[in-house]
Amino acid sequence: MDGGSAGSSRLKWTESKTGSKMVSCSLQFDESSDDDLEKLMTPSSKRKLDLSHVSHMSHMSIASPMQEYVSPCFQELFQSNGPRPKRFRSFESRKNLFQSTVKNQFSESIGASECKENHSPDVAREQKDKTGDGKFPLCLPTIPGNVQDLHTITPQILSDLLQGVYKDTVQSFRIIDCRYPYEYAGGHIKGAENIFTEEGILHLLHQKKSHTENGRSILIFHCEFSSERGPRKCRFLRNKDRQLNKDKYPNLNHPEVYLLHGGYKAFYQNYKELCEPPSYVPMLHKEHANDLRVFRKKSKSWTAGEKKQYALMNIQI
Repeated sequence: MDGGSAGSSRLKWTESKTGSKMVSCSLQFDESSDDDLEKLMTPSSKRKLDLSHVSHMSHMSIASPMQEYVSPCFQELFQSNGPRPKRFRSFESRKNLFQSTVKNQFSESIGASECKENHSPDVAREQKDKTGDGKFPLCLPTIPGNVQDLHTITPQILSDLLQGVYKDTVQSFRIIDCRYPYEYAGGHIKGAENIFTEEGILHLLHQKKSHTENGRSILIFHCEFSSERGPRKCRFLRNKDRQLNKDKYPNLNHPEVYLLHGGYKAFYQNYKELCEPPSYVPMLHKEHANDLRVFRKKSKSWTAGEKKQYALMNIQI
């Protein structure tokens, strides 16, 4: 229908050029009548909009009836990030329910006992300045670092440890290099062990050594930057250690574990003389693109032998 002049036209229908039944429509609003706009509003929109409240605000400068009626009605629409706020909220609720369910199941499978024990008022929680079992203060000075949940040491502290500065307190230490084998072969910290799979971490878990106040046995984890692989393997060790000793909480096989700040790159830049060979091969080296794919897949894969080994170790996976 055509309302004649453009000023009084409310609704204009235009048939498509293809002659199909689909038509396009356009709404044209003027400032002469508010009744037409009110008729276009749905009952739910009318309920959301308190017209009497709007009438009391007539003294305020409002640009147009579109801004007066339509904008308040659909304010919630734009805040809901989508054209269907109810459907969006429904999707969000289902997503949150799914995430909470998966999180609960995951926590039950890898550390529910640890979570419950740590929140129990009768059990001391792990402290930042103490070992994982809470028995002794840390023997190495730490820094906040980029990974807040792990004890982080600087390359200088590791250098001092290698040169015997802490020999009166540290009985033994092991440096766990979580990089891929081609990175390790291209240059590593003297005495470091290359463990980049979770199977290797499980072997390490059961190699328990005595840990006393004046005879510490500590582990230092790192990767290239100590931002991804190193922290992940370090957390994996602690989670499995908690599970293995859940009946003897807070005892641990490896209560004192550290992360090297900046990883091998930072250590190599400052202490090349303590690396063998004194070189540095980055993970994304162009000559090792194929090696990267192979070892990345291996580090994330679970073989039947590894699963069997988990069962033999009585560790829930």
